[in-house]
Amino acid sequence: MYIDVPRALVFFDQRDNAPCLLQYQPRSGVLQAPSGARADDTVCHVSAEGRLALRSLEPITVRGARRSRLGFTCGATLLHETTQYLSFWSRFAPSGRHVLVSAVNGKKRPVVIDLDSGAHGAPIARDLDARFGDIDPLQGHLWAPDERTRNRLLKVDCASGEVTSVSLAMGDKIQNLRFARDGQHLFAVGCNSRLLCCDRDGATVWSVDLSEYGHLGAGQLFYNESASHLCLPVSSTPRSNWGEDLIIATANGHLENTVVRHKGPPSRLAADWFGDRLLTHGAEVVDFFTGEVLDQLRLTPAPA
Repeated sequence: MYIDVPRALVFFDQRDNAPCLLQYQPRSGVLQAPSGARADDTVCHVSAEGRLALRSLEPITVRGARRSRLGFTCGATLLHETTQYLSFWSRFAPSGRHVLVSAVNGKKRPVVIDLDSGAHGAPIARDLDARFGDIDPLQGHLWAPDERTRNRLLKVDCASGEVTSVSLAMGDKIQNLRFARDGQHLFAVGCNSRLLCCDRDGATVWSVDLSEYGHLGAGQLFYNESASHLCLPVSSTPRSNWGEDLIIATANGHLENTVVRHKGPPSRLAADWFGDRLLTHGAEVVDFFTGEVLDQLRLTPAPA
């Protein structure tokens, strides 16, 4: 699935038990296959002007090697398609002309594709994984953990592939990060089970030690729609082998509630949703603060 609550963009794919790639309209609940996409595609990213970065859900075999089918579309127009890489993510530059694409090439160094010319650049200078990072809402750069060095984030220009770094006072390697919706702050989780809120220069605004809940892991951070709170799922804690969801105020880091999980339903959390709600991998809509199941999405289009 791909969900961007501020832009009201929602896509479900076959891994979500949808029959094919479908776009969901939050206001009406209408499901429709997007133009230019194949049934077994998933959405990796959507540019500001609505271009789609698509990837085949499962690898394909090309001359005996495992590869991914990557497609980049604008409406029904296919801008570029390649099976050159085994890839797991793509991120557009702000213009939508360039896209940074992961490429398993013995390392984890992505490449930049120019969608106008079809040219593929050489691998960039550093290994990184965008799945544990976020796009800066203000400048459009990709920020991701530096897997080699404590306290450091990598900042990548998705058009040029240029890499710079930002240091945080984490005290360990950084596992995961997410920007605040307005782009003025970011939240980072460390291997030491610490959650930091920092400004854009890396200066600490607040810091919370969550080690009493065990190893936090590199799971995604979720927001309610107003972004007044974040939810940090922990897969297993001393209180529950099924984990707990930590509800934290973004203004000050205050832990306001813990939702102790049990053997499902509901399924584990998957994405932000609208209002004070979250979405699970089972397409259940749950209350952000309590975990109560409020609704169940049906991912089958109505007959024409």
